[in-house]
Amino acid sequence: MEQTPEKSTGKKLYWGVAVVLTLVGLLWGAALNLEGWATQKLQDQVHAKSKGLYQLQIKKLDLSLLAGSATLDSVILTPDRALWQRVEQKSPQDAPASLAWARAERVRVQGLNFLKLLLGRDLHLGTIILEQPALTWQEMKKDTTSQPLHERAGPQLQGLRVRQVQVKNGRFQYRALSMPKTERIALAGITGYADDWQLDSASYADPARAYYCKSLEVIAQKGTLQLPDGNYQLRSEAVRVDTRQQQASLRQLQLVPLRSARAMSRRAGKAVTRFNVRVPEVQLTKLDFRDLFQNSNLSMGRLVLQNPRVSAFKDGKNFVSRGSGLLPHDLVRQLSFGLNILQAEVRNLAVRYEELAEKAFQTGYVMASNIDLSLSNLTNDPRLNTVKKPAVLKARGLLMGKAKLEATVKMALLDPNGHHSMEGNIGGGNPAILNPILEPSMFVRVKSGYLQKGAFQMELTKTSARGSIQLQYDNFKVDLLNKSPERKQSLGKKLKTLVANKLVLKSESEQDGKAPRQGTIQVTRKHGRSFLAYWKDCLANGVLSVIGAPT
Repeated sequence: MEQTPEKSTGKKLYWGVAVVLTLVGLLWGAALNLEGWATQKLQDQVHAKSKGLYQLQIKKLDLSLLAGSATLDSVILTPDRALWQRVEQKSPQDAPASLAWARAERVRVQGLNFLKLLLGRDLHLGTIILEQPALTWQEMKKDTTSQPLHERAGPQLQGLRVRQVQVKNGRFQYRALSMPKTERIALAGITGYADDWQLDSASYADPARAYYCKSLEVIAQKGTLQLPDGNYQLRSEAVRVDTRQQQASLRQLQLVPLRSARAMSRRAGKAVTRFNVRVPEVQLTKLDFRDLFQNSNLSMGRLVLQNPRVSAFKDGKNFVSRGSGLLPHDLVRQLSFGLNILQAEVRNLAVRYEELAEKAFQTGYVMASNIDLSLSNLTNDPRLNTVKKPAVLKARGLLMGKAKLEATVKMALLDPNGHHSMEGNIGGGNPAILNPILEPSMFVRVKSGYLQKGAFQMELTKTSARGSIQLQYDNFKVDLLNKSPERKQSLGKKLKTLVANKLVLKSESEQDGKAPRQGTIQVTRKHGRSFLAYWKDCLANGVLSVIGAPT
């Protein structure tokens, strides 16, 4: 019986649908098998290429051959620490300097060319998205390798190119060899974008690139840095880095002491100054990321610190001051990396320094506020910082919240003798505001008087200072205090005070306070004094010289 055209078409459609469904089923089955095979292949490759040092776990792998994409769920990379120790004992040159623990909630790869992957050609990817990744980097021994990353990477990674890498809500931890159980560096809440990341020598040498990519932007919601001595931790609520804009910033930066001043001094075996610092905002601009990446040098056009607050305390009574206090020269010369900051600014700084001096009966303090600082040519490059081209520090602010103080310091930072010069002006005020620091440490109390103005200049080295000072003042009287804790003056002490005020001290400047009186600054630096304490000693010495008090 002859079939009608409608029935013939229906059968063809039926068989066509059946064939399509069969092919879909076969492809689905192949895809399932391919995903299972690919998962095992990846795990085997990681284990083989690392010579058994690393194990890769993947909970689920979804592949799309047509779309050229892959999604990996619950990815975990774990090193075998015991194997590393055995390799280190038998063949140290084969044991890597660091180990890494990594995991990610999800990894999505787009623009994947499976054919090139199978043929072993250079791998170019469109996008890699890492969701909730966490990386812990452990330094196992000192890294003596000077090769850059692209030379140390295996053949399977050399030539890898990714158009864009995205990181969502990531975490990073770094543990140093000296502090294996403590996170030396920790970042949380990381969002990152890297454009055109290319792992090869051309990318490394490209002056327009840093960290093998055209641009990199990283934002971390929280960051911490543990300082090596274990006394302090740096904390920041927000960290932002942008290589395209050549900028970096930190918000709510804090230097947090982890021990008391007594504990710090006890561990050091000497008197140690304990600091507490808060800086609401730090900005770095014209930052040379390429130099930082390739040479570990820190070079920038401008550094700005907004509204910092600093408090410090030193116990020189219960602990001996040993060693040499550091000058800015010492701090710069001790750096293990290149430093070049064209301009640094500190805006609205406030400082409170407390000290229990060796023979003091109580803790003294001095405060400065509304301080604006600018520092130019801060560098340890001998070509840039010389005696003729020194770093220049300019500062102005209020001493004890009342007296204006301006100073300019010029420093040849690489001079081994620590040479620097200082000059400045002192505004009008009541000298009695300095009693909180004069009484406990110098056993002098200002009873009365008014300072109209003053000026000073001096030349300093790491061992001594010489200079001059001019003060215009009137009705100046002081008491020389008894050094006993009771602070009650004996008859002899009272007579000494009377003699000091009546016969020795110059209570008026020249011409009955209408002209400045001259004084000299002659200071031998006390052992262990910091540069700030050294500068304070020089000014105090000059003031005592002007009024005729013993120094």
